[in-house]
Amino acid sequence: MSLELLRAHLEALGPDAVAVALCAARLLPVAFLCPLLGGQATPTTVRLGLVLSLSLFLRAEGGVGLAEPVTSSLELGGWVLRELAYGVSVGLVAALPFDAARMGGRFIDLLRGTSAEASLPLAGSRESATGEGLYHLLVGLVTSGAVAPLVFGALVRGFGVVKLGAFVPTEAATLHLVVLAGGALATGLAVGAPMAAAMLTVDCFLALASRAAPQVNLQELGAPLRILGGGVVLWLGIGMLCERLLAEVLSTEGTLSLLGKLAQ
Repeated sequence: MSLELLRAHLEALGPDAVAVALCAARLLPVAFLCPLLGGQATPTTVRLGLVLSLSLFLRAEGGVGLAEPVTSSLELGGWVLRELAYGVSVGLVAALPFDAARMGGRFIDLLRGTSAEASLPLAGSRESATGEGLYHLLVGLVTSGAVAPLVFGALVRGFGVVKLGAFVPTEAATLHLVVLAGGALATGLAVGAPMAAAMLTVDCFLALASRAAPQVNLQELGAPLRILGGGVVLWLGIGMLCERLLAEVLSTEGTLSLLGKLAQ
């Protein structure tokens, strides 16, 4: 093969390479932020391979491309930065329900005593066991059910709503992200609300018992009652908590669609 023919093939692949690079720039932050595309627990090589595979699929099968060719490397760098910024926004929105599960679990462990299991001898740690448990439970429920295809579909349809290089950071999109972050925080507090009520009940019971029998030292019963009572409340309410968190994941499709409309 002559050098001229090779150069002609490389020039013909130029638009495809640019489109794949821009798709990868948008998907890369999503793969690092959202656990459905890898998250922080997945090895970096796996996440990069997944991003490259999805980018090639979007270009080859989805027909995602640029409306006009790139004229300079400076223009290409600006488009890459735009796609990275929009990818960070999409990744944050897609990861908010899972962050709400982790925040709710940490709130529950805080009410039970920082990490309730850590107060037991030779058991537990200072990490939030409930937070990590709810986080991984939600990831398992989403990936094993019919919710994950809805989120993946919303991510793919986002390339049709916001074309490559068409993202514009607007004030409305920024305020939308702030509102969604506040909603995720409220969801985390709502997840821990039953535990807060249970711990207040335990404290009231101990206070009344100490007032009725001041000669009996009931302070040592506080930590065991919080551990056992909190565990019972968590066990009984785990189904309700999962339904609330799954509802947040289901709402991701609508929030991503609205974010795309606000970012144009």
